[in-house]
Amino acid sequence: MTDSALLAVLLAAVAGVAAGRVWAQALRRGDVRDRAPFRTSTHYTQGLHYLTAGQTDLASSELNKVGRDDPTAPEVLLILGNLLRETGQVERAIQVHQQLLARTDLTRAESVHARACLGMDFRKAGFLDRATTAFEEVLSLDPRNLHALTGMLKLHEEQRHWGEAYELQTRLARLRKSDDSLVLGFLQCKLGEEAVLAGQPEVADKAFRTALSLDARVFPARLGIADLLLPRDPAAAARVLEKAIEAVPERAYLAFDRLARAYAAAGEPSRFAALCERLIANDPRDWRARLALARQLASEGRLDEALGLLLRAVEANPQVLEIHLESWRMLRRLGTRGPGLDVYISTAESAVFYRDPHICTACRYRADAMLWRCPHCHEWNTFVEERIGAATGVTRS
Repeated sequence: MTDSALLAVLLAAVAGVAAGRVWAQALRRGDVRDRAPFRTSTHYTQGLHYLTAGQTDLASSELNKVGRDDPTAPEVLLILGNLLRETGQVERAIQVHQQLLARTDLTRAESVHARACLGMDFRKAGFLDRATTAFEEVLSLDPRNLHALTGMLKLHEEQRHWGEAYELQTRLARLRKSDDSLVLGFLQCKLGEEAVLAGQPEVADKAFRTALSLDARVFPARLGIADLLLPRDPAAAARVLEKAIEAVPERAYLAFDRLARAYAAAGEPSRFAALCERLIANDPRDWRARLALARQLASEGRLDEALGLLLRAVEANPQVLEIHLESWRMLRRLGTRGPGLDVYISTAESAVFYRDPHICTACRYRADAMLWRCPHCHEWNTFVEERIGAATGVTRS
Protein backbone atom coordinates (compact mmCIF):
# COMPACT_ATOMS: atom_id res chain seq x y z
CA MET A 1 0.00 0.00 0.00
CA THR A 2 1.44 3.43 -0.92
CA ASP A 3 1.77 6.27 1.57
CA SER A 4 -1.03 8.20 -0.17
CA ALA A 5 -3.24 5.10 -0.18
CA LEU A 6 -2.56 4.62 3.54
CA LEU A 7 -3.44 8.28 4.12
CA ALA A 8 -6.67 7.88 2.14
CA VAL A 9 -7.68 4.86 4.24
CA LEU A 10 -6.94 6.68 7.48
CA LEU A 11 -8.77 9.83 6.42
CA ALA A 12 -11.73 7.79 5.21
CA ALA A 13 -11.88 6.04 8.58
CA VAL A 14 -11.85 9.33 10.48
CA ALA A 15 -14.37 10.95 8.13
CA GLY A 16 -16.54 7.85 8.40
CA VAL A 17 -16.57 8.08 12.20
CA ALA A 18 -17.54 11.75 11.96
CA ALA A 19 -20.29 11.08 9.41
CA GLY A 20 -21.60 8.16 11.44
CA ARG A 21 -21.91 10.30 14.53
CA VAL A 22 -23.78 12.98 12.64
CA TRP A 23 -26.22 10.45 11.20
CA ALA A 24 -26.75 8.72 14.56
CA GLN A 25 -27.48 12.04 16.23
CA ALA A 26 -29.88 13.00 13.46
CA LEU A 27 -31.76 9.74 13.89
CA ARG A 28 -31.95 10.10 17.67
CA ARG A 29 -32.82 13.77 17.89
CA GLY A 30 -33.45 15.16 14.41
CA ASP A 31 -32.29 18.58 15.65
CA VAL A 32 -29.50 20.60 14.04
CA ARG A 33 -28.75 22.15 17.42
CA ASP A 34 -27.62 18.73 18.70
CA ARG A 35 -24.72 18.56 16.25
CA ALA A 36 -21.18 19.47 17.30
CA PRO A 37 -20.49 23.10 16.27
CA PHE A 38 -17.86 22.23 13.67
CA ARG A 39 -20.27 19.99 11.74
CA THR A 40 -22.54 22.92 10.98
CA SER A 41 -19.62 24.95 9.62
CA THR A 42 -19.55 25.59 5.88
CA HIS A 43 -15.75 25.38 6.12
CA TYR A 44 -16.06 21.78 7.37
CA THR A 45 -18.34 20.79 4.50
CA GLN A 46 -16.14 22.55 1.95
CA GLY A 47 -13.01 20.99 3.46
CA LEU A 48 -14.45 17.48 3.09
CA HIS A 49 -15.44 18.30 -0.48
CA TYR A 50 -11.89 19.38 -1.32
CA LEU A 51 -10.55 16.31 0.46
CA THR A 52 -12.63 13.89 -1.61
CA ALA A 53 -11.57 15.79 -4.77
CA GLY A 54 -7.89 15.32 -3.87
CA GLN A 55 -7.29 19.08 -3.48
CA THR A 56 -5.27 18.79 -0.28
CA ASP A 57 -4.05 22.39 -0.05
CA LEU A 58 -7.59 23.79 -0.27
CA ALA A 59 -8.89 21.13 2.15
CA SER A 60 -6.16 22.04 4.63
CA SER A 61 -7.04 25.73 4.37
CA GLU A 62 -10.75 25.12 5.04
CA LEU A 63 -10.16 22.70 7.92
CA ASN A 64 -7.71 25.16 9.50
CA LYS A 65 -10.60 27.61 9.70
CA VAL A 66 -12.76 24.97 11.37
CA GLY A 67 -9.98 24.25 13.86
CA ARG A 68 -9.77 27.93 14.79
CA ASP A 69 -13.53 28.10 15.39
CA ASP A 70 -13.74 24.82 17.31
CA PRO A 71 -10.26 23.74 18.54
CA THR A 72 -11.67 20.85 20.60
CA ALA A 73 -12.88 18.73 17.63
CA PRO A 74 -10.56 15.67 17.48
CA GLU A 75 -11.81 14.49 14.09
CA VAL A 76 -10.90 17.77 12.46
CA LEU A 77 -7.47 17.85 14.10
CA LEU A 78 -6.72 14.28 12.98
CA ILE A 79 -7.61 15.07 9.39
CA LEU A 80 -5.80 18.41 9.47
CA GLY A 81 -2.60 16.85 10.84
CA ASN A 82 -2.60 14.24 8.09
CA LEU A 83 -3.15 16.89 5.44
CA LEU A 84 -0.25 18.93 6.82
CA ARG A 85 1.98 15.87 6.52
CA GLU A 86 0.77 15.14 3.01
CA THR A 87 1.56 18.70 1.90
CA GLY A 88 5.10 18.55 3.34
CA GLN A 89 4.45 20.45 6.58
CA VAL A 90 5.65 17.57 8.75
CA GLU A 91 6.70 19.62 11.79
CA ARG A 92 3.25 21.18 12.04
CA ALA A 93 1.64 17.76 11.59
CA ILE A 94 3.70 16.41 14.51
CA GLN A 95 2.68 19.38 16.67
CA VAL A 96 -1.02 18.89 15.87
CA HIS A 97 -0.97 15.19 16.67
CA GLN A 98 1.15 15.63 19.83
CA GLN A 99 -1.20 18.33 21.12
CA LEU A 100 -4.12 16.03 20.40
CA LEU A 101 -2.53 13.17 22.35
CA ALA A 102 -1.92 15.48 25.31
CA ARG A 103 -5.67 15.83 25.79
CA THR A 104 -7.48 13.77 28.40
CA ASP A 105 -10.90 13.68 26.72
CA LEU A 106 -10.05 11.41 23.77
CA THR A 107 -11.80 8.09 23.33
CA ARG A 108 -9.63 4.98 23.03
CA ALA A 109 -10.22 4.85 19.26
CA GLU A 110 -9.30 8.52 18.84
CA SER A 111 -6.13 8.03 20.89
CA VAL A 112 -5.10 5.02 18.78
CA HIS A 113 -5.75 6.94 15.54
CA ALA A 114 -3.78 9.95 16.75
CA ARG A 115 -0.81 7.81 17.79
CA ALA A 116 -0.82 6.00 14.42
CA CYS A 117 -0.87 9.39 12.66
CA LEU A 118 2.05 10.56 14.79
CA GLY A 119 4.00 7.45 13.77
CA MET A 120 3.38 8.31 10.12
CA ASP A 121 4.54 11.89 10.80
CA PHE A 122 7.79 10.65 12.38
CA ARG A 123 8.41 8.25 9.50
CA LYS A 124 7.88 11.03 6.94
CA ALA A 125 10.30 13.25 8.89
CA GLY A 126 12.94 10.49 8.97
CA PHE A 127 12.72 9.92 12.75
CA LEU A 128 12.65 6.16 12.39
CA ASP A 129 13.17 5.28 16.07
CA ARG A 130 10.32 7.58 17.13
CA ALA A 131 8.10 6.18 14.39
CA THR A 132 8.84 2.64 15.55
CA THR A 133 7.99 3.55 19.15
CA ALA A 134 4.72 5.20 18.10
CA PHE A 135 3.61 2.21 16.00
CA GLU A 136 4.57 -0.22 18.78
CA GLU A 137 2.44 1.79 21.24
CA VAL A 138 -0.50 1.57 18.83
CA LEU A 139 -0.08 -2.17 18.46
CA SER A 140 0.08 -2.61 22.25
CA LEU A 141 -3.38 -1.00 22.38
CA ASP A 142 -4.71 -2.59 19.18
CA PRO A 143 -2.64 -5.54 17.83
CA ARG A 144 -4.76 -5.67 14.66
CA ASN A 145 -4.39 -1.99 13.75
CA LEU A 146 -3.76 -1.94 9.99
CA HIS A 147 -2.28 1.56 9.94
CA ALA A 148 0.39 0.73 12.51
CA LEU A 149 1.16 -2.65 10.93
CA THR A 150 1.54 -1.04 7.50
CA GLY A 151 3.70 1.72 8.96
CA MET A 152 5.96 -0.85 10.66
CA LEU A 153 6.16 -2.82 7.42
CA LYS A 154 7.37 0.24 5.50
CA LEU A 155 9.93 0.99 8.20
CA HIS A 156 11.34 -2.54 7.96
CA GLU A 157 11.49 -2.35 4.15
CA GLU A 158 13.28 1.01 4.26
CA GLN A 159 15.83 -0.41 6.70
CA ARG A 160 16.20 -3.61 4.66
CA HIS A 161 14.92 -5.81 7.50
CA TRP A 162 13.46 -8.27 5.03
CA GLY A 163 12.64 -11.06 7.50
CA GLU A 164 10.58 -8.75 9.73
CA ALA A 165 8.93 -7.23 6.65
CA TYR A 166 7.96 -10.69 5.41
CA GLU A 167 6.33 -11.58 8.75
CA LEU A 168 4.37 -8.32 8.83
CA GLN A 169 3.24 -8.66 5.22
CA THR A 170 1.99 -12.18 5.99
CA ARG A 171 0.12 -10.85 9.03
CA LEU A 172 -1.43 -8.02 7.03
CA ALA A 173 -2.54 -10.40 4.28
CA ARG A 174 -4.37 -12.53 6.85
CA LEU A 175 -6.05 -9.53 8.45
CA ARG A 176 -7.07 -7.95 5.14
CA LYS A 177 -7.92 -11.33 3.59
CA SER A 178 -5.94 -10.20 0.54
CA ASP A 179 -3.67 -12.03 -1.90
CA ASP A 180 -0.23 -10.53 -1.25
CA SER A 181 1.69 -13.44 -2.78
CA LEU A 182 3.58 -11.26 -5.30
CA VAL A 183 4.92 -8.91 -2.61
CA LEU A 184 5.70 -11.85 -0.33
CA GLY A 185 7.60 -13.43 -3.22
CA PHE A 186 9.73 -10.32 -3.68
CA LEU A 187 10.46 -10.19 0.05
CA GLN A 188 11.56 -13.83 -0.04
CA CYS A 189 13.77 -12.94 -3.00
CA LYS A 190 15.41 -10.19 -0.91
CA LEU A 191 16.09 -12.78 1.79
CA GLY A 192 17.73 -14.95 -0.88
CA GLU A 193 19.92 -12.08 -2.07
CA GLU A 194 21.05 -11.44 1.51
CA ALA A 195 21.91 -15.12 1.91
CA VAL A 196 24.04 -14.98 -1.26
CA LEU A 197 26.00 -12.02 0.14
CA ALA A 198 26.44 -13.92 3.41
CA GLY A 199 27.89 -16.93 1.54
CA GLN A 200 24.91 -19.20 2.25
CA PRO A 201 24.00 -20.65 -1.17
CA GLU A 202 21.66 -23.35 0.16
CA VAL A 203 19.67 -20.82 2.20
CA ALA A 204 19.58 -18.51 -0.82
CA ASP A 205 18.37 -21.27 -3.15
CA LYS A 206 15.56 -22.19 -0.73
CA ALA A 207 14.46 -18.54 -0.46
CA PHE A 208 14.46 -18.06 -4.25
CA ARG A 209 12.41 -21.21 -4.79
CA THR A 210 9.98 -20.18 -2.05
CA ALA A 211 9.56 -16.85 -3.83
CA LEU A 212 8.64 -18.61 -7.08
CA SER A 213 6.23 -20.95 -5.28
CA LEU A 214 4.45 -17.81 -4.03
CA ASP A 215 4.32 -16.14 -7.45
CA ALA A 216 5.96 -17.20 -10.72
CA ARG A 217 6.32 -13.53 -11.76
CA VAL A 218 9.13 -12.88 -9.25
CA PHE A 219 11.71 -12.59 -12.01
CA PRO A 220 14.77 -11.79 -9.87
CA ALA A 221 14.29 -15.08 -8.02
CA ARG A 222 14.93 -16.97 -11.27
CA LEU A 223 18.00 -14.81 -11.91
CA GLY A 224 19.24 -15.66 -8.42
CA ILE A 225 18.80 -19.41 -8.97
CA ALA A 226 20.59 -19.17 -12.32
CA ASP A 227 23.51 -17.31 -10.73
CA LEU A 228 23.86 -20.10 -8.17
CA LEU A 229 23.77 -22.79 -10.88
CA LEU A 230 25.96 -21.13 -13.51
CA PRO A 231 29.43 -21.99 -12.08
CA ARG A 232 28.69 -25.72 -11.71
CA ASP A 233 25.88 -26.48 -14.20
CA PRO A 234 25.52 -23.87 -16.98
CA ALA A 235 22.99 -25.99 -18.90
CA ALA A 236 20.69 -26.05 -15.84
CA ALA A 237 21.19 -22.30 -15.40
CA ALA A 238 20.16 -21.79 -19.04
CA ARG A 239 16.98 -23.82 -18.51
CA VAL A 240 16.06 -21.70 -15.49
CA LEU A 241 16.55 -18.51 -17.50
CA GLU A 242 14.53 -19.85 -20.43
CA LYS A 243 11.66 -20.58 -18.04
CA ALA A 244 12.03 -17.07 -16.65
CA ILE A 245 11.56 -15.59 -20.13
CA GLU A 246 8.60 -17.91 -20.73
CA ALA A 247 6.94 -16.78 -17.51
CA VAL A 248 7.62 -13.04 -17.89
CA PRO A 249 8.60 -12.34 -21.53
CA GLU A 250 8.64 -8.55 -21.07
CA ARG A 251 11.58 -8.97 -18.66
CA ALA A 252 13.57 -11.18 -21.04
CA TYR A 253 16.36 -8.64 -21.57
CA LEU A 254 17.31 -8.87 -17.88
CA ALA A 255 18.44 -12.44 -18.53
CA PHE A 256 20.38 -11.81 -21.77
CA ASP A 257 23.89 -11.47 -20.33
CA ARG A 258 23.47 -14.50 -18.10
CA LEU A 259 21.99 -16.58 -20.92
CA ALA A 260 24.84 -15.70 -23.29
CA ARG A 261 27.36 -16.82 -20.65
CA ALA A 262 25.38 -19.99 -19.83
CA TYR A 263 25.05 -21.05 -23.47
CA ALA A 264 28.74 -20.36 -24.10
CA ALA A 265 29.78 -22.32 -20.99
CA ALA A 266 27.54 -25.20 -22.06
CA GLY A 267 29.18 -25.21 -25.51
CA GLU A 268 26.04 -24.02 -27.36
CA PRO A 269 26.62 -20.30 -28.11
CA SER A 270 24.38 -20.40 -31.21
CA ARG A 271 21.32 -20.93 -29.00
CA PHE A 272 21.52 -17.34 -27.81
CA ALA A 273 21.18 -15.99 -31.35
CA ALA A 274 18.22 -18.32 -31.96
CA LEU A 275 16.53 -17.06 -28.78
CA CYS A 276 16.98 -13.41 -29.80
CA GLU A 277 15.58 -14.12 -33.26
CA ARG A 278 12.47 -15.72 -31.73
CA LEU A 279 11.92 -12.72 -29.49
CA ILE A 280 12.32 -10.30 -32.42
CA ALA A 281 9.87 -12.34 -34.51
CA ASN A 282 7.33 -12.12 -31.66
CA ASP A 283 7.87 -8.38 -31.17
CA PRO A 284 9.53 -6.46 -34.03
CA ARG A 285 9.99 -3.44 -31.73
CA ASP A 286 12.04 -5.43 -29.20
CA TRP A 287 15.15 -3.28 -29.44
CA ARG A 288 16.89 -5.02 -26.56
CA ALA A 289 16.81 -8.39 -28.36
CA ARG A 290 18.17 -6.73 -31.52
CA LEU A 291 20.90 -5.03 -29.49
CA ALA A 292 21.89 -8.26 -27.74
CA LEU A 293 21.95 -10.16 -31.03
CA ALA A 294 24.01 -7.39 -32.70
CA ARG A 295 26.60 -7.62 -29.94
CA GLN A 296 26.69 -11.40 -30.30
CA LEU A 297 27.24 -11.13 -34.07
CA ALA A 298 29.91 -8.47 -33.57
CA SER A 299 31.75 -10.74 -31.15
CA GLU A 300 31.85 -13.31 -33.97
CA GLY A 301 33.26 -10.72 -36.39
CA ARG A 302 29.98 -10.33 -38.37
CA LEU A 303 30.02 -6.53 -38.20
CA ASP A 304 27.88 -5.79 -41.27
CA GLU A 305 25.07 -8.03 -40.03
CA ALA A 306 25.34 -6.48 -36.58
CA LEU A 307 25.08 -2.97 -38.02
CA GLY A 308 22.03 -3.98 -40.07
CA LEU A 309 20.28 -5.15 -36.90
CA LEU A 310 21.16 -1.92 -35.10
CA LEU A 311 19.85 0.24 -37.94
CA ARG A 312 16.53 -1.60 -37.87
CA ALA A 313 16.42 -1.09 -34.11
CA VAL A 314 17.08 2.65 -34.58
CA GLU A 315 14.25 2.89 -37.12
CA ALA A 316 11.78 1.25 -34.72
CA ASN A 317 13.03 2.93 -31.51
CA PRO A 318 14.88 6.14 -32.44
CA GLN A 319 14.55 7.62 -28.96
CA VAL A 320 16.71 4.98 -27.21
CA LEU A 321 20.20 6.35 -26.67
CA GLU A 322 21.76 2.94 -26.03
CA ILE A 323 21.05 1.80 -29.59
CA HIS A 324 22.69 4.96 -30.99
CA LEU A 325 25.76 4.48 -28.82
CA GLU A 326 26.16 0.89 -30.02
CA SER A 327 25.65 2.03 -33.62
CA TRP A 328 28.42 4.62 -33.25
CA ARG A 329 30.75 1.96 -31.87
CA MET A 330 29.91 -0.39 -34.74
CA LEU A 331 30.47 2.30 -37.38
CA ARG A 332 33.79 3.17 -35.81
CA ARG A 333 34.85 -0.48 -35.94
CA LEU A 334 33.85 -0.70 -39.60
CA GLY A 335 35.77 2.49 -40.36
CA THR A 336 33.60 3.32 -43.36
CA ARG A 337 31.17 5.97 -44.51
CA GLY A 338 28.38 5.02 -46.82
CA PRO A 339 24.64 4.35 -47.18
CA GLY A 340 24.42 2.73 -43.74
CA LEU A 341 25.76 5.83 -42.04
CA ASP A 342 23.46 8.08 -44.08
CA VAL A 343 20.40 6.02 -43.03
CA TYR A 344 21.46 6.18 -39.41
CA ILE A 345 22.06 9.95 -39.41
CA SER A 346 18.78 10.75 -41.17
CA THR A 347 16.84 8.68 -38.61
CA ALA A 348 18.72 10.08 -35.62
CA GLU A 349 18.09 13.68 -36.70
CA SER A 350 14.38 13.39 -35.88
CA ALA A 351 14.79 11.39 -32.65
CA VAL A 352 13.98 12.39 -29.10
CA PHE A 353 16.53 10.74 -26.81
CA TYR A 354 16.02 9.50 -23.27
CA ARG A 355 18.24 7.67 -20.81
CA ASP A 356 15.60 6.54 -18.30
CA PRO A 357 13.11 4.33 -20.15
CA HIS A 358 11.77 2.59 -17.03
CA ILE A 359 8.77 4.17 -15.37
CA CYS A 360 6.73 3.27 -12.29
CA THR A 361 3.11 2.68 -13.22
CA ALA A 362 2.01 3.66 -9.70
CA CYS A 363 3.67 7.08 -9.32
CA ARG A 364 5.43 7.76 -12.70
CA TYR A 365 8.92 7.76 -11.14
CA ARG A 366 11.63 7.22 -13.79
CA ALA A 367 14.80 5.14 -13.54
CA ASP A 368 17.67 4.13 -15.82
CA ALA A 369 17.46 0.47 -14.83
CA MET A 370 14.73 -1.97 -13.90
CA LEU A 371 13.88 -1.61 -10.19
CA TRP A 372 11.79 -4.18 -8.36
CA ARG A 373 10.68 -1.75 -5.63
CA CYS A 374 9.97 1.88 -6.44
CA PRO A 375 12.16 4.22 -4.32
CA HIS A 376 9.45 6.89 -4.47
CA CYS A 377 6.12 5.15 -3.73
CA HIS A 378 7.67 1.90 -2.38
CA GLU A 379 5.40 -0.37 -4.43
CA TRP A 380 6.74 -3.70 -5.75
CA ASN A 381 7.02 -4.78 -9.41
CA THR A 382 5.50 -1.58 -10.84
CA PHE A 383 8.24 -0.61 -13.31
CA VAL A 384 7.72 -1.08 -17.04
CA GLU A 385 9.65 0.09 -20.05
CA GLU A 386 8.01 3.16 -21.56
CA ARG A 387 8.11 3.06 -25.34
CA ILE A 388 7.94 6.17 -27.48
CA GLY A 389 7.05 5.88 -31.15
CA ALA A 390 9.30 7.00 -33.95
CA ALA A 391 9.16 10.73 -34.65
CA THR A 392 6.83 11.74 -37.47
CA GLY A 393 6.11 14.95 -39.32
CA VAL A 394 9.57 16.38 -38.60
CA THR A 395 11.03 18.70 -41.23
CA ARG A 396 14.74 18.09 -41.67
CA SER A 397 16.95 21.04 -42.42
